[in-house]
Amino acid sequence: MSQIGGNIKKLRKVKGLSQQAFADIFSLSRGNISSYEELRAEPKIEVILHIANYFSIPVDLLLQKKLTVNEIVHFEDHFKEEGSQTAKNSFAQIPFLGKEQAQNIQQFDSDWTKLPKISFPIFSSKPLLAIQDEGLIPKPIDFPFEEHSILFFEQLHVEILHTLDHHFGFYIHGDDFFFGNYHAEGKHIEIQLNEWKKAVFEEGEITRFWKLIAKFDKIH
Repeated sequence: MSQIGGNIKKLRKVKGLSQQAFADIFSLSRGNISSYEELRAEPKIEVILHIANYFSIPVDLLLQKKLTVNEIVHFEDHFKEEGSQTAKNSFAQIPFLGKEQAQNIQQFDSDWTKLPKISFPIFSSKPLLAIQDEGLIPKPIDFPFEEHSILFFEQLHVEILHTLDHHFGFYIHGDDFFFGNYHAEGKHIEIQLNEWKKAVFEEGEITRFWKLIAKFDKIH
């Protein structure tokens, strides 16, 4: 069972914050905080990540452990001792395509610098993109991930082309975007949404193609 609601309440009290003040920090409403603390709802994944980063608390502990007052105080001390920049550098800053951004996805296309960033312990020498699956992006019928999961993608590069066959990915080009299955036979590579829609890979268009490399699910 997730401990997020109880931990939010304890964090708020230790920090001397009202429900409204806590809500304001994370661009939420007082009603949101009340519903979390009373276990009537759980925050979305991006909110959990924001809270964890803001208070320098590991995400797994924030979700799974009943935090004590001493732990909350000393998490902050620990990160001060280690150096705030070191703590920040231990997480990748990844462009994040959430529900709001997905509604206007065309404006981002390949310019992901316009997107907000999330901090997450996943690394690659190539560009990464995080997408929250909110049902706004077309997907194959066999897409196995629950809505609201955050999916992490790595932009295609020559070194991973041989690993694509039967892996899920993401394709975007202007108004055309979808999650799909990769099929690779020799040098012919395509990503397929269904039997009617697909995109054929060409090296000159490599920035349009992404490979799924990880996912993050909220603990219920």
